[in-house]
Amino acid sequence: MEVAGNSKNFDVRGFIRKYDEPVFKRHRDVYSRFGIRPKIVSLLTCDDPGSISYVRGIRRFATEQGVLFENFDVGSREDLEKSINALNDDPEVHGIIVLYPSCFDVRDTYFMNLVAEYKDVEGLTFGHLGYLVQFEKFSDPQKLRRLIIPPTPKGILYLFKRSALDFEEARERDGRYPEGFKENPFHIEGKRITIINDSLAVGRSMALMFLNENGSVRVCQEYTAFSDILEFVRSSDYIISAVPSIGFLIPSEAVSKGAVVIDISFQGNFEYPAVFEKVFRIAPRWNLVEKGNRINDLTLYRLISNLYYLINRSLPDEILLELGGK
Repeated sequence: MEVAGNSKNFDVRGFIRKYDEPVFKRHRDVYSRFGIRPKIVSLLTCDDPGSISYVRGIRRFATEQGVLFENFDVGSREDLEKSINALNDDPEVHGIIVLYPSCFDVRDTYFMNLVAEYKDVEGLTFGHLGYLVQFEKFSDPQKLRRLIIPPTPKGILYLFKRSALDFEEARERDGRYPEGFKENPFHIEGKRITIINDSLAVGRSMALMFLNENGSVRVCQEYTAFSDILEFVRSSDYIISAVPSIGFLIPSEAVSKGAVVIDISFQGNFEYPAVFEKVFRIAPRWNLVEKGNRINDLTLYRLISNLYYLINRSLPDEILLELGGK
């Protein structure tokens, strides 16, 4: 249940209506005209609650967007390898998701790189991550075919950049920034950012994205002393945490007054409701916000936008120009 009247929550629903829905409708219309039916397949290897919840969310959202979706439960390394190879060769499948961590005695990167780059909707192959390191955004000189970056950190970056756009619009309209700010609080350049997670799909990719925007980034992981994490948090403008543990909790006294907090842990990594008193803006634990206004709603939109990017790679320039190059 959403915390009633909490104006500190990000207006995720508003961003989606303003920025995403027109683009998605344009894609649906064009794809329908040319007989393109987008399809995405997920492969689930264990009973991780976050992964199961994510698959449910993808299924619901894909159906709403007219995207075909299938999930397969995979019980062994060999079956996962065979499934990935078969999906790579299936012309009706446009995007493949493997839910990590897998439950098999091999590094997840092995499976990430089995997925064909042209179907890697999560942006986790070494090719896509290499482009992220190099801060490349397009695969063609015309800048019509966008490259893929992981959807969860992409959604968080989107949240900051769209918030920055709205603050600039308000300044142009009113002659000043909202809420008494002298500078745009969502301009990433120079901001002190603590990321508590170092997975490829979330923390490491997110750190690269914020570094590419000239943020001052610190990444914490299981070998970072908790006392050091708290010191980083105390001096941070933005705090982003994704620790999959009910035992990991950032005390509210450590959160700097006026910080921006993003809590994408399924279990929640902050003290509620006390943290609301400290922050300027927050994307709180998923079950404190109603469906449609959660940070994972942005993740789902970014996932499907990645699917569109993969489909668009093979379309002629004139169609991409009609789509606005998005």
